[in-house]
Amino acid sequence: MPQNADERRSFLHVRALMATTGEGLVAIGPDGDIRVFNETAEEMLGKNRGEVVGKLYTVLEQPKIEAVIEHLLRPRAHKEPRIVRVMVDERVLSATVAPYDCSGSRAAVVTIRDDSALESYRRRAEAILASTGDGLIVFDPEDIVTYMNPAAITLAGLNPKQFLGKRSHLWQMLSMTPEDSFDPPVDGSQVREVRLEDPEHRILDVRTDPVLDESGGYLGFVATLHDVTAERDVGQMKNEFVSTVSHELRTPLTSIKGYIDLILDGEAGEINEIQREFLSIVKQNSDRLVELINDMLDISRIESGRIHLKIQPLEMADLIAGAVDTFQAVADQSGHKIIAKAPMDLPKAAGDRDRVGQVLMNFMSNAIKYSPEGGSVTVAAKADGDMVTVSISDQGIGIAKDDQAKLFTKFYRVDSSLTREIGGTGLGLSICKSIIDLLGGKVGVKSSAGKGSTFWFSLPMASQNLVRTPGLEGSGVAGGTVLVVDRDPEIANLVETYLVKQGYDVVKAHTADEAMQKAIEAHPRVITLDVMLNDGDGFDLLQRLKDQPETAEIPVLVLSIVCDEGRSCRLGASEYLEKPINKDRLTQIVDNLVGSVSSPVVLVVDDDRNIVDLLCRNLKAKGFSVLAAYDGAEAMAALRKQHPDLILLDLQMPVMDGYQVIERVKTDPTTKDIPIVVMTAHQIDRSRIDILGLANQRVDKPFSAEDLARKVEALLQNMEAPE
Repeated sequence: MPQNADERRSFLHVRALMATTGEGLVAIGPDGDIRVFNETAEEMLGKNRGEVVGKLYTVLEQPKIEAVIEHLLRPRAHKEPRIVRVMVDERVLSATVAPYDCSGSRAAVVTIRDDSALESYRRRAEAILASTGDGLIVFDPEDIVTYMNPAAITLAGLNPKQFLGKRSHLWQMLSMTPEDSFDPPVDGSQVREVRLEDPEHRILDVRTDPVLDESGGYLGFVATLHDVTAERDVGQMKNEFVSTVSHELRTPLTSIKGYIDLILDGEAGEINEIQREFLSIVKQNSDRLVELINDMLDISRIESGRIHLKIQPLEMADLIAGAVDTFQAVADQSGHKIIAKAPMDLPKAAGDRDRVGQVLMNFMSNAIKYSPEGGSVTVAAKADGDMVTVSISDQGIGIAKDDQAKLFTKFYRVDSSLTREIGGTGLGLSICKSIIDLLGGKVGVKSSAGKGSTFWFSLPMASQNLVRTPGLEGSGVAGGTVLVVDRDPEIANLVETYLVKQGYDVVKAHTADEAMQKAIEAHPRVITLDVMLNDGDGFDLLQRLKDQPETAEIPVLVLSIVCDEGRSCRLGASEYLEKPINKDRLTQIVDNLVGSVSSPVVLVVDDDRNIVDLLCRNLKAKGFSVLAAYDGAEAMAALRKQHPDLILLDLQMPVMDGYQVIERVKTDPTTKDIPIVVMTAHQIDRSRIDILGLANQRVDKPFSAEDLARKVEALLQNMEAPE
């Protein structure tokens, strides 16, 4: 008891606080006797203070609390507080038992809190969380799992006893690899798709969100598991349905379109004007049907991630010039004027040439369609920060602001009398946006109703590490045998007609075994291969052709309804062409492939495009196949793909100069025997004269392209002559 007045007043204050606090307080002495038992503890435990104070703590009749007190009173016991939960008269009590020092001896204090309301709230919250269809897993700041609802247990096949109350990693719980693991979402949410096969096949969208307190402190995170298996399976079924239907339509369309073209070209005899008019209508509508099918397949490929992109540096001015040439005849006929504006120093963009061309052609086609007769269409390009932006402006009907936000969504078309008259699927702009998004760019439109529209797209600038690989151009001298492999005799006959007209002999095969046998017997210069064969997969045949020494070096052109260019190239195909077959593209590719095996190949390297074009034209006229490179880096890329018979090389070039090319070529055992003819208009760098000595000949600019072609011809003939 207090000895003086001050001590008594202090004691009374403490007793008043203990009596009015909302928590029960029980102090246990070193001998286990109860020394303090406040009014709140009296009310919570249902014990009279006078009956328990001074008695052993077992008088509390709470085994869980008593066991912890007994443990903490031991001299060598751990000093960390322990928490136990007990039920008293249907109330949930949380008792924290902590040790304290009493005159050098171990004593204990018990703080009791009524958690009945909190427990009731927790149960209601858990009932709500348990009823949701999404799985929920709650982690504390130490990554200890504090809760998982039944949906999470079912969706992920989890065992609660294995994870609850234990430190766990979400990626382990979901059977993910460490490389795909989630970082703790301290700074924001993360979303990832997770595929599970055990205990059953499921596809989950997993979202992690941080839990923060009022001051922004991190309290842990919640993982939400949303089952998207049905949606993904339906999406897959839709894509497969679209692909199947499109493929089945493409087969008859290949024949329809091909044979109509042959009739219009006079291959079946003369036709009168009425017949020509009717067939032209059929051709026009078959082309529209092909475009529709192509759009549907493009959407399917993009959504399923099967689109094949060949990223290379693009000269947008050249791409624009080519598109303008393509539309010039249409524009002249409709009275439109096409204006191209692209600065000479425009940086190169990074993209897939064919796909970017598809976007540009789509935008230009729309601009011409929706512009009034006599109007102008302007195609402009400019550098914009680290992007290259291309815009196509028309003087057409314009687009209302409400419609602009929906333009790039699938199947959306502005409702007007003009759009209904022109027709269309509403897929073109959606495909354009998807392509540009995949290439890391953006698309947009600026327009006002009645004042024309400007559609634009941007692409990242090409880095110096991105190098174009020059394509082979054939000599134009056709001839030799081509093996045509196609399960459909009508399409095989169509391809044969195209190639015979071009000057080739054709051998046909309709099965994989027949094709393999004829490839060995006839040893054709080129094989065209349909990958859908009745007796096997065409890709298996392609693998067999490349594995067999007698056929491994024969170039293979894959002609297919199935879009799998990437797989074709990986298995060794030289080129890829989709059906329905474009006759001009088919013969051009075959000519180039035949040139690569039957004509000497010359690699022309010069940063002056006019010189390269002039030399290539003259060399092809002499019967050579050519590769056109505009700097040293492109020349090295060409050498990795094709082994030329001779190199025509300028010395002064950007990126990699001619001296570096000579050194690289002549120090590589696989290319050191390729003769190099140096072309230069500049004074020789005397410090590098030893490198120049590795070249075979030198020609000073200006020179006659025809004379140079004759020198190349003579040089190669001399190298082939016996010593």
